[in-house]
Amino acid sequence: KDNPRYHVSEEPESFEDKFRIYRSLVNIRNPNPIDDDYVEMENEMLQELLSKKELTSFEDIETIGEKYPQTKLNHKDVMALWQGDICSLEIDTIVNAANSQGLGCFIPCHECIDNKIHTNAGVNLRLECYKEMQKYDYTLPSGTCLFTEAYNLPSKHVIHTVGPVIMGHVTDRKREDLAKCYRNCLEMCIEKGIRSIAFCSISTGVFRFPKDEACVIAINTVCEVLDQHPDAFDKVVFNVFSDEQMEIYEDFIKNQG
Repeated sequence: KDNPRYHVSEEPESFEDKFRIYRSLVNIRNPNPIDDDYVEMENEMLQELLSKKELTSFEDIETIGEKYPQTKLNHKDVMALWQGDICSLEIDTIVNAANSQGLGCFIPCHECIDNKIHTNAGVNLRLECYKEMQKYDYTLPSGTCLFTEAYNLPSKHVIHTVGPVIMGHVTDRKREDLAKCYRNCLEMCIEKGIRSIAFCSISTGVFRFPKDEACVIAINTVCEVLDQHPDAFDKVVFNVFSDEQMEIYEDFIKNQG
């Protein structure tokens, strides 16, 4: 009904099939105004799904110092490494690896984190992103941060940032752009008094930044900001999803010393 161009030819029976159609329609929906009754129903559904998830509080995540006591990494009492679904994390702010359009992923059921965050938050997230993107003339430069509410996610806020896209070899400019993502997110939190944040592995998916080099940039940049603001955060979480990324981060952490 929201868009007559799309038609569901056959009514699905299972919840999984119904949710896949819902997700697809949310993914492709432009940020147009929507009926309050729909938003109320969507919120009810997403909150019910959230209540059935196994959530993790950032307070229960071990710090790097607790998990890897042998490391000599600075600020190991504030930084933490956690493998899991960032959409199930109870924390002040999560970081979304956005694209320059800043409105979320429009590919139906795509497995990127941008798509997952918008799907689990609901349509209001895209609407707020659209409103905020007007400040940037609808193009979000690499390293820039966009601050929104989190809606139906267990976090309170989302910071959307655009990492560099790697087409060939990694240049110093691309490395600095990635560092800017981490630096600017942390500085935005400090400005707003936010004390806990979880970073996804920015640019290491479809943007093709090498995972091992991205890990080094992420940890070193966070350490540099914490050097300047040692009391600003209760916890900074590096969120990884795959076993490969977990191993990369663990190897780097263990070898510091």
